[in-house]
Amino acid sequence: MASAGLGRILIVDDEQSVREVLSEYFTEQGYSVENAGGGEEALALVQRSTPDLVLLDVRMPGIDGVETLRRIREIAPDVSVIMVTANEDVGLARETLKLGALDYVAKPFDFVYLERAIMAGLAQSGGGSVSAAPTSGDAWRDLALAVFQAVRAMSIAARASTGARLEEAVLSAACAASGGGADATALGRVDLLLSLAAELRDLTGAELSRVQGALERARQSLRSGR
Repeated sequence: MASAGLGRILIVDDEQSVREVLSEYFTEQGYSVENAGGGEEALALVQRSTPDLVLLDVRMPGIDGVETLRRIREIAPDVSVIMVTANEDVGLARETLKLGALDYVAKPFDFVYLERAIMAGLAQSGGGSVSAAPTSGDAWRDLALAVFQAVRAMSIAARASTGARLEEAVLSAACAASGGGADATALGRVDLLLSLAAELRDLTGAELSRVQGALERARQSLRSGR
Protein backbone atom coordinates (compact mmCIF):
# COMPACT_ATOMS: atom_id res chain seq x y z
CA MET A 1 0.00 0.00 0.00
CA ALA A 2 1.59 3.26 -1.11
CA SER A 3 1.79 6.18 1.27
CA ALA A 4 -0.44 8.88 -0.19
CA GLY A 5 -2.99 11.53 0.60
CA LEU A 6 -4.49 11.88 4.06
CA GLY A 7 -3.60 8.36 5.15
CA ARG A 8 -3.66 4.69 4.23
CA ILE A 9 -6.84 2.77 5.05
CA LEU A 10 -7.43 -0.97 4.76
CA ILE A 11 -11.13 -1.89 4.45
CA VAL A 12 -11.96 -5.45 5.50
CA ASP A 13 -15.48 -6.72 4.79
CA ASP A 14 -16.86 -9.86 3.15
CA GLU A 15 -19.62 -7.83 1.43
CA GLN A 16 -18.34 -6.43 -1.86
CA SER A 17 -20.98 -3.68 -1.89
CA VAL A 18 -19.76 -2.39 1.48
CA ARG A 19 -16.15 -2.41 0.31
CA GLU A 20 -17.09 -0.52 -2.84
CA VAL A 21 -19.09 2.16 -1.01
CA LEU A 22 -16.39 2.77 1.59
CA SER A 23 -13.56 2.66 -0.96
CA GLU A 24 -15.27 5.19 -3.20
CA TYR A 25 -16.05 7.50 -0.30
CA PHE A 26 -12.57 7.54 1.25
CA THR A 27 -10.77 7.68 -2.09
CA GLU A 28 -12.80 10.79 -2.96
CA GLN A 29 -11.85 12.27 0.41
CA GLY A 30 -8.16 11.88 -0.44
CA TYR A 31 -7.19 8.68 1.36
CA SER A 32 -5.19 5.78 -0.09
CA VAL A 33 -7.41 2.69 0.14
CA GLU A 34 -6.94 -1.07 -0.12
CA ASN A 35 -9.56 -3.79 0.33
CA ALA A 36 -9.70 -7.28 1.73
CA GLY A 37 -12.63 -9.69 1.56
CA GLY A 38 -11.74 -11.61 4.72
CA GLY A 39 -9.45 -12.02 7.69
CA GLU A 40 -6.73 -14.07 5.99
CA GLU A 41 -6.35 -11.58 3.15
CA ALA A 42 -6.36 -8.67 5.59
CA LEU A 43 -3.59 -10.17 7.72
CA ALA A 44 -1.46 -10.79 4.64
CA LEU A 45 -1.90 -7.16 3.55
CA VAL A 46 -1.07 -5.83 7.01
CA GLN A 47 2.12 -7.90 7.09
CA ARG A 48 3.11 -6.85 3.57
CA SER A 49 2.51 -3.13 3.92
CA THR A 50 1.21 -1.85 7.22
CA PRO A 51 -1.71 0.59 6.79
CA ASP A 52 -2.34 3.56 9.05
CA LEU A 53 -5.83 2.36 9.91
CA VAL A 54 -8.03 -0.72 9.44
CA LEU A 55 -11.81 -0.68 9.08
CA LEU A 56 -12.70 -4.21 10.13
CA ASP A 57 -16.05 -5.98 9.87
CA VAL A 58 -17.01 -7.94 12.99
CA ARG A 59 -18.94 -10.75 11.25
CA MET A 60 -17.08 -12.54 8.44
CA PRO A 61 -16.83 -16.19 7.35
CA GLY A 62 -13.61 -17.97 8.22
CA ILE A 63 -11.51 -15.80 10.51
CA ASP A 64 -14.00 -13.33 11.96
CA GLY A 65 -13.31 -9.73 12.85
CA VAL A 66 -12.60 -10.40 16.53
CA GLU A 67 -9.90 -12.97 15.79
CA THR A 68 -8.51 -10.81 12.99
CA LEU A 69 -8.26 -7.92 15.46
CA ARG A 70 -6.35 -10.13 17.92
CA ARG A 71 -3.86 -11.14 15.23
CA ILE A 72 -3.44 -7.57 13.96
CA ARG A 73 -2.58 -6.53 17.50
CA GLU A 74 0.17 -9.17 17.50
CA ILE A 75 1.77 -8.23 14.17
CA ALA A 76 1.06 -4.48 14.03
CA PRO A 77 0.23 -3.21 17.54
CA ASP A 78 0.36 0.48 16.56
CA VAL A 79 -2.23 0.28 13.78
CA SER A 80 -5.58 1.89 14.64
CA VAL A 81 -8.54 -0.47 14.14
CA ILE A 82 -12.18 0.59 13.89
CA MET A 83 -14.74 -2.20 13.94
CA VAL A 84 -17.72 -2.22 11.55
CA THR A 85 -20.86 -3.87 12.85
CA ALA A 86 -24.54 -4.43 12.20
CA ASN A 87 -26.83 -2.99 14.86
CA GLU A 88 -27.49 -6.41 16.38
CA ASP A 89 -23.76 -6.86 17.00
CA VAL A 90 -23.14 -3.60 18.88
CA GLY A 91 -22.62 -5.47 22.16
CA LEU A 92 -19.92 -7.61 20.57
CA ALA A 93 -18.34 -4.53 18.99
CA ARG A 94 -18.09 -2.90 22.41
CA GLU A 95 -16.21 -5.93 23.66
CA THR A 96 -13.61 -5.44 20.93
CA LEU A 97 -12.64 -2.12 22.56
CA LYS A 98 -11.16 -4.23 25.36
CA LEU A 99 -9.07 -6.07 22.75
CA GLY A 100 -7.58 -2.86 21.43
CA ALA A 101 -10.05 -1.56 18.85
CA LEU A 102 -10.18 2.23 18.83
CA ASP A 103 -13.88 2.51 18.08
CA TYR A 104 -16.80 0.85 16.29
CA VAL A 105 -19.31 2.09 13.71
CA ALA A 106 -22.66 0.56 12.87
CA LYS A 107 -24.30 -0.09 9.51
CA PRO A 108 -25.92 1.81 7.85
CA PHE A 109 -23.05 4.25 8.12
CA ASP A 110 -23.17 7.69 9.67
CA PHE A 111 -20.41 9.14 7.49
CA VAL A 112 -19.97 12.22 9.67
CA TYR A 113 -19.22 10.06 12.70
CA LEU A 114 -17.15 7.65 10.61
CA GLU A 115 -14.99 10.50 9.28
CA ARG A 116 -14.39 11.73 12.83
CA ALA A 117 -13.42 8.24 13.95
CA ILE A 118 -11.01 7.92 11.02
CA MET A 119 -9.37 11.25 11.89
CA ALA A 120 -9.00 10.19 15.52
CA GLY A 121 -7.49 6.88 14.42
CA LEU A 122 -4.99 8.56 12.12
CA ALA A 123 -4.08 11.03 14.85
CA GLN A 124 -3.46 8.15 17.24
CA SER A 125 -1.33 6.20 14.77
CA GLY A 126 0.43 9.28 13.37
CA GLY A 127 -0.57 8.28 9.85
CA GLY A 128 -1.10 10.38 6.76
CA SER A 129 -0.89 14.13 6.88
CA VAL A 130 -2.62 14.31 10.26
CA SER A 131 0.07 14.88 12.85
CA ALA A 132 -1.04 13.92 16.34
CA ALA A 133 -0.75 16.39 19.17
CA PRO A 134 1.17 15.13 22.22
CA THR A 135 -1.02 13.12 24.58
CA SER A 136 -0.75 13.25 28.37
CA GLY A 137 -3.14 10.43 29.20
CA ASP A 138 -5.81 13.00 30.16
CA ALA A 139 -8.06 13.25 27.09
CA TRP A 140 -9.80 16.41 28.33
CA ARG A 141 -6.56 18.28 29.02
CA ASP A 142 -5.26 17.18 25.61
CA LEU A 143 -8.44 18.50 23.97
CA ALA A 144 -8.08 21.85 25.73
CA LEU A 145 -4.43 22.09 24.70
CA ALA A 146 -5.23 21.21 21.07
CA VAL A 147 -7.95 23.88 20.96
CA PHE A 148 -5.81 26.61 22.50
CA GLN A 149 -2.93 25.80 20.13
CA ALA A 150 -5.30 25.86 17.14
CA VAL A 151 -6.87 29.18 18.17
CA ARG A 152 -3.40 30.71 18.41
CA ALA A 153 -2.97 30.00 14.70
CA MET A 154 -6.30 31.62 13.75
CA SER A 155 -6.59 35.03 12.15
CA ILE A 156 -7.73 37.90 14.37
CA ALA A 157 -11.19 37.84 12.76
CA ALA A 158 -11.51 34.06 13.23
CA ARG A 159 -10.54 34.30 16.90
CA ALA A 160 -13.22 36.92 17.44
CA SER A 161 -15.77 34.86 15.48
CA THR A 162 -15.37 31.34 16.90
CA GLY A 163 -11.94 31.00 18.50
CA ALA A 164 -12.64 32.69 21.82
CA ARG A 165 -15.95 30.87 22.23
CA LEU A 166 -14.25 27.55 21.42
CA GLU A 167 -11.60 28.20 24.08
CA GLU A 168 -14.27 29.10 26.62
CA ALA A 169 -16.30 25.97 25.85
CA VAL A 170 -13.37 23.56 26.00
CA LEU A 171 -12.01 25.11 29.19
CA SER A 172 -15.41 24.74 30.84
CA ALA A 173 -15.66 21.10 29.70
CA ALA A 174 -12.11 20.28 30.87
CA CYS A 175 -12.69 21.89 34.28
CA ALA A 176 -15.93 19.95 34.70
CA ALA A 177 -14.13 16.74 33.76
CA SER A 178 -11.39 17.34 36.33
CA GLY A 179 -14.11 17.52 38.97
CA GLY A 180 -15.83 14.39 37.74
CA GLY A 181 -18.67 16.29 36.12
CA ALA A 182 -17.93 15.80 32.43
CA ASP A 183 -21.02 15.21 30.31
CA ALA A 184 -22.11 14.91 26.71
CA THR A 185 -23.70 18.38 26.77
CA ALA A 186 -20.39 20.12 27.45
CA LEU A 187 -18.68 18.06 24.79
CA GLY A 188 -21.53 18.73 22.38
CA ARG A 189 -21.02 22.48 22.74
CA VAL A 190 -17.35 22.08 21.83
CA ASP A 191 -18.33 19.88 18.88
CA LEU A 192 -20.89 22.44 17.64
CA LEU A 193 -18.44 25.34 17.85
CA LEU A 194 -15.77 23.29 16.11
CA SER A 195 -18.20 22.46 13.32
CA LEU A 196 -19.05 26.15 12.92
CA ALA A 197 -15.36 27.07 12.87
CA ALA A 198 -14.76 24.50 10.14
CA GLU A 199 -17.79 25.60 8.10
CA LEU A 200 -16.75 29.26 8.32
CA ARG A 201 -13.17 28.29 7.41
CA ASP A 202 -11.97 29.82 10.68
CA LEU A 203 -10.12 26.57 11.34
CA THR A 204 -8.83 24.31 8.57
CA GLY A 205 -6.22 21.77 7.58
CA ALA A 206 -3.93 20.04 10.04
CA GLU A 207 -5.00 22.20 13.00
CA LEU A 208 -8.64 21.25 12.45
CA SER A 209 -7.70 17.56 12.13
CA ARG A 210 -5.71 17.64 15.37
CA VAL A 211 -8.59 19.18 17.30
CA GLN A 212 -11.06 16.71 15.77
CA GLY A 213 -8.81 13.84 16.80
CA ALA A 214 -8.51 15.18 20.37
CA LEU A 215 -12.28 15.68 20.49
CA GLU A 216 -12.87 12.08 19.46
CA ARG A 217 -10.49 10.85 22.20
CA ALA A 218 -12.41 12.92 24.76
CA ARG A 219 -15.63 11.39 23.46
CA GLN A 220 -14.15 7.92 23.89
CA SER A 221 -13.07 8.85 27.43
CA LEU A 222 -16.61 9.96 28.23
CA ARG A 223 -18.04 6.70 26.85
CA SER A 224 -15.70 4.56 28.92
CA GLY A 225 -16.21 6.63 32.05
CA ARG A 226 -12.52 7.50 32.42
